[in-house]
Amino acid sequence: MVAPITKIPSKISDYINVHFKEDFLFEVKNVREGVQANYHIEVSKDNYIYTLQFNESGDLLSEEVSQAFLPDTHDEPGFEEIPD
Repeated sequence: MVAPITKIPSKISDYINVHFKEDFLFEVKNVREGVQANYHIEVSKDNYIYTLQFNESGDLLSEEVSQAFLPDTHDEPGFEEIPD
């Protein structure tokens, strides 16, 4: 169950402010599984997306990093010399 976020623990807020001060926080979810609640947070930094998971106490449980944009696999054709 995903609950609306009204306030996150200060320990999580402090972590984000230290590690992602100037970056873009774009998703915060509070996921409750039984009696345990975890916070799932996504932050964009330097063309990467950091997916962080914290417990209710604000302890970092996991961090995954993925590229924000897929690499360009399109090879540009080289310039050919034009004959005179």
